[in-house]
Amino acid sequence: MKSSRISTGERVFKWIVAGLLGMFALISVFPFLHVIARSLSAENPITRGEVSLLPINFTIESYRRVFKLKSLLISFRNTIFIATVGTAIQLFMSVCIAFPLSRKRLPFRSAITIFVVFTILFPPVIIPFYLLVRSLRLIDTLWALIIPYGITTFFMIIIKNFFQSIPVELEEATLMDGANDIQILVKVFLPLSRAVLATIGLFYMVNNWNVFMPAIYFINDAAKWPIQVTLRGMLFGDLVAGMVGSSLEEDAARRIGTEGLKAATSIVSIIPILIAYPFIQRYFVAGIMIGSVKG
Repeated sequence: MKSSRISTGERVFKWIVAGLLGMFALISVFPFLHVIARSLSAENPITRGEVSLLPINFTIESYRRVFKLKSLLISFRNTIFIATVGTAIQLFMSVCIAFPLSRKRLPFRSAITIFVVFTILFPPVIIPFYLLVRSLRLIDTLWALIIPYGITTFFMIIIKNFFQSIPVELEEATLMDGANDIQILVKVFLPLSRAVLATIGLFYMVNNWNVFMPAIYFINDAAKWPIQVTLRGMLFGDLVAGMVGSSLEEDAARRIGTEGLKAATSIVSIIPILIAYPFIQRYFVAGIMIGSVKG
């Protein structure tokens, strides 16, 4: 009988791995704590470089101003729209493509799969892509950040692989009961796919929340910028010059300084994702592992 005792070497190896992972975790947390400390500090200590991991001259004035600046509120509204509507459309389209591709009875299934995978190997070039978006009259609309990115092929393949792992007997039994393909998808596949759909939905939401380069390409109107583009303008010092509309907002930004405001905006911009993750975390590992087992 094989002994279940852990050898000294294995125990030491586990302690080393745990120590290294703990060290990397602390290194990853330090920048986040530094930004939080800056967001809760007065402007003078920040500009003098005195703030590290703890706030100096504690104040929440920067957070108050974040929710009073009209340009930031508009950007948050745009980002929320992109993240919610975009994620819903992307999940819907991914499921609609993944389900038929996972069924062996689909005619020309292999050829269609190769055609879909081709888009991973050869993504669209930006100039023809821009011309296509312009021809669809999506320039300067939030839909330019949603419709052209309605599906990510890699995420769709993960969903497809998960669907393929569902026993064929379930589908055959439902077919014998007189169900059609839509009923099979809705009543059999989707209830069994909550883990992978929640995981892919989180990936889509993070991508949509952090959308940046497409907004630079397709959005010229500052009133339609997502939060990441607005934050970029703040970090490069364009808050007063090009992103704050009224003189009252300019005065407010100058009075509290921009460094604390930049830090507070950075923290606020990631809070929704931090709130959403704990509710999806229990599905995260299962969704990725199951979806990547079978190709």
